Amino acid sequence: MIQLWYVSRALGLVALLLLSVVTALGALHNTRIGQATGQALPRFVLVALHRNLALITVVFVVLHVVTVVITPYLQLRWFDALVPGTARYSPVPAALGVVSFDLLLAVVISSALRTKISKRVWTLVHWTSYVCFAVAVAHAIANVSFRGGTWWTLVVPLVSVVVVVAGLLVGRATRRRGALPLAERGHVAVPEPRPGAGPAWRAPDEARHDRRTGSGAVADDDRQQR
Repeated sequence: MIQLWYVSRALGLVALLLLSVVTALGALHNTRIGQATGQALPRFVLVALHRNLALITVVFVVLHVVTVVITPYLQLRWFDALVPGTARYSPVPAALGVVSFDLLLAVVISSALRTKISKRVWTLVHWTSYVCFAVAVAHAIANVSFRGGTWWTLVVPLVSVVVVVAGLLVGRATRRRGALPLAERGHVAVPEPRPGAGPAWRAPDEARHDRRTGSGAVADDDRQQR
C-alpha cells in the first residue's frame, strides 16, 4: 500500500499550493489591484475566486488526511489526525500537520457561522489562516527531512511561500496612499468666484480695510450733500 502513501503526499502538496493561493487572495482583499497590475479587476471576482478556491482546498486537505489515516504504511489512528502529539510514527511532522488541519477547520467553521457570530470573533479566527499556512509549510518540510523526498517535494513549499509573500507585499503596496508632493503640502485651495459675485474669500486685513474705507466714503458723501 505504499502507492497510497504517494497519493497522499501528492494530495498534500496540491493542497499546500491551493492554500497558498487562497491565503494570497485573502491578503489582496480591499485593495486596488488595478494599480499594481494595470488592469481593472472587480472586487467580486476576487471574493468569488477566494471562496471557491478555499472550498477546493478543503476537499484536497480532507482527502490528504483520509488517505494518510487509511494507509497501513504509517499505521495512524483516526484521532491521530485530530489531536496533535498522539501519533507514534514521525511525531513532529504529524503534530505540525494536525495543528494546521485543526486551524483550517476553525477557519472553515467560523466562515460557515459568520452570520451567527460577531465580526470581531470571525476576524480573529480568520487571521489564524496565516498561522495555518506557516504550520502547513513546516509540516511539508519536516516530512521531507524525516521521510526523504525528491526535488519537487521541496520546490512546492518554496513556491507556496513565494506566492503568499508576493500577495502580502502587493496588498500592502496597494493599501498605501500616495505621498503628497512637497510643493503642494500646506497649500489651501481657494474656491473660484462665481460670475457676477464678489470674491469668494478675502483676507481679514483686507476685509477690515474695505469696511473702514467704505464707512469713510459714506461719511464724506453725507458731508458733501449737506
